Amino acid sequence: MSAQAEHNGFRTDPRPTLGKDEIAAIRAQYPVVDKCVFWDCAAVSPISRRVSEAMARQTGLHCVDIKDAVNAAIPVQQMGRELAAKLVGSTPDRVAYIQNTSHGMSLVALGLDWLEGDNVIVAELEFPSNYLIWESLAAKGVEVRKLKARNGALLADDLRALTDSRTRVVAVSQVQFYSGFRVDLAAFAEVCSHHDALLVVDGTQSVGMLDLHMAKDGVDVVVVSAHKWMLGPLGIGFVAFSGRAFERVRPSVVGWLSVNEPFAFHRKLDFLPDARRFEPGTENAAGIFGLTERLEEIQAVGVSRIEDYVLSLGEQLRQEVKRIGLEVVSDWPRASLSGIVLLRSRKVQTDVLFDRLCLARVRCSVRNGAIRFSPHYFSDTTEVAQVLDVLRSA
Repeated sequence: MSAQAEHNGFRTDPRPTLGKDEIAAIRAQYPVVDKCVFWDCAAVSPISRRVSEAMARQTGLHCVDIKDAVNAAIPVQQMGRELAAKLVGSTPDRVAYIQNTSHGMSLVALGLDWLEGDNVIVAELEFPSNYLIWESLAAKGVEVRKLKARNGALLADDLRALTDSRTRVVAVSQVQFYSGFRVDLAAFAEVCSHHDALLVVDGTQSVGMLDLHMAKDGVDVVVVSAHKWMLGPLGIGFVAFSGRAFERVRPSVVGWLSVNEPFAFHRKLDFLPDARRFEPGTENAAGIFGLTERLEEIQAVGVSRIEDYVLSLGEQLRQEVKRIGLEVVSDWPRASLSGIVLLRSRKVQTDVLFDRLCLARVRCSVRNGAIRFSPHYFSDTTEVAQVLDVLRSA
């Protein structure tokens, strides 16, 4: 058994799976479950009551006393860095807050010293936030090579055929948004190591539900927006760097908070020694409060337990829809599974099926010509039954 396979869920986790009482308590934190079956976490997710309350706490302090708000933010920001680092296998000094995935990817792409003739490899069907910024490097003479998918799957052997001594970066999402395929990051990292290329991972479609460990998986940069599987606020996220990536990426957006002793107003470009150098100005304080609270929630439950539970829901759904004659598009081997389940009917058009689901208050999306379901750990088996009833009736 490979280390990656063991890390991706084949190993036996000593912690128990989520029980009914625990799931009920989780569901009580998400008012959205009383209004609909929310299976659209691959798009934009709801936040919990506690996350909402944490954000309200910050804005409440801001409303009453600015000094108290500033003082309260310092330990919250540090705790958020520590929890984010723990979640993805990094260190707090290598974690910076960002606005979104596009922001984080741009920091990396524009912070490297590119030479004409260098190349970057990106998946051909990547989500645009992890595609367009790399495409823009062509204006600097950088060759943008496209990794083709095999029916939605990205394979290390195909990546190997594209790499050479001028490959500087391989950029890939851990989970492909249109197919639900989960990339073998350790295998990709092994290919990158032969050419000293950085492995830059978009974790927005995975982190918070799937296990990702930068040190074990060989990831150099992971960029995460909080509004999908993290179940966090809009407009906040984080980027984490490996040691060698931190040495290579220089701040491309520079502000007064990027430097040492900013309140000395010395106008001296001496960058902070840690990842805070990538945070140039006034922070999204409420977003950081909400994100930190969410990171605490994930730690309390355990991301491995969340992953096991969500994948088990997905497996139940895949087996049941096959019985009623639907095609499962995302029917990957265990190590390649994610929280996304794609299906379509040979008899009913996808848009018609989608309309029926919407009318039944089932929130989902259409991607790749199929219905894309993406439940989370606030979902339960009663919702599976509701969704199956709608699919049968259609």
